Amino acid sequence: MNRVRLWLAGVAFALVAVLAGCDNQKHPAGEYQGYLEGRFLGVASPQEGQLLELKVRRGDWVEAGAPLFALDPEPESDELRMAQQQVQSAQAKVTDLRKGLRDPEIAQLEAQLHADRAELELANVELKRSQPLSQDKLVSAQELDRLRLTAEERDAMTARDQSAIDTGKLGSRTDQINQAAADLANAEAACDRAQWLLDQKVQTAPQAGFVQDTLYRVGERVEPGQPVVVLLPPSELRARFYVPEPEINLIQPGKAVTVTLDGRDPFPARVSYISDQVEFTPPVIYSRDQNYKYVFLVEADIDPALARTLRPGQPATVRLSP
Repeated sequence: MNRVRLWLAGVAFALVAVLAGCDNQKHPAGEYQGYLEGRFLGVASPQEGQLLELKVRRGDWVEAGAPLFALDPEPESDELRMAQQQVQSAQAKVTDLRKGLRDPEIAQLEAQLHADRAELELANVELKRSQPLSQDKLVSAQELDRLRLTAEERDAMTARDQSAIDTGKLGSRTDQINQAAADLANAEAACDRAQWLLDQKVQTAPQAGFVQDTLYRVGERVEPGQPVVVLLPPSELRARFYVPEPEINLIQPGKAVTVTLDGRDPFPARVSYISDQVEFTPPVIYSRDQNYKYVFLVEADIDPALARTLRPGQPATVRLSP
């Protein structure tokens, strides 16, 4: 930011030096002295890093979207790879939970069910055979109870195995799947953020315009938010002039004016801003007849197509159109 301030201070100093030599003669009503001023656009990255590429030079014209500069992509590229791996892991977990048990696992449960059914059938046969013998006292009541409990146990095991198979084919519980899906969404959001941070290491022109200055050289380290390239979009070039307080009511927003520069034919502009703060005549338009007057700052927009051929800092004479 200090570099930007120093650069702007240099522009202001040059502007004062140029306009200090303006005509000191009194101008008629409806004619005002001023200059062209640009509102500069500093292009910065929210990330820090070493400047690897600077793709423009001062004075270049760039279209919107044209690459301007690139910073070292580390460590953001590493963070993106880690985030992508986390997304893959979370996606695999969701898929696994939704599809239930694998075929070999289902087959193992079915084999266990078959074995339990065979043991249940054997237990029922033994119980059925022993019931008549117990009446003849050939089988004790204790043995009969044991056979009956064994048959009930085998029946419960068979029901358990069948339930396990049915549940395995359905997949995991809904709450488990929902939690896994939420984890996947969080991983995808983290991946998107990592991608955005990496993308910020390469900056493009947000608008078409002239490259007014470059504030870093390749190899220097750039701090977050520090402008690397300063652009001047044509739409941000305007005529700035000061109107004496007695004449301010002659001007309203939208008022047509004519701007004259040295060596150029007059061209039209339109008032876009009138300050609501009165001030003393600034040094840049100082003259003997104006040094005591109160003035208002006024700005007029210039057609962007015409503004491409102009430069900030040029002294201007602004006249009100009829």
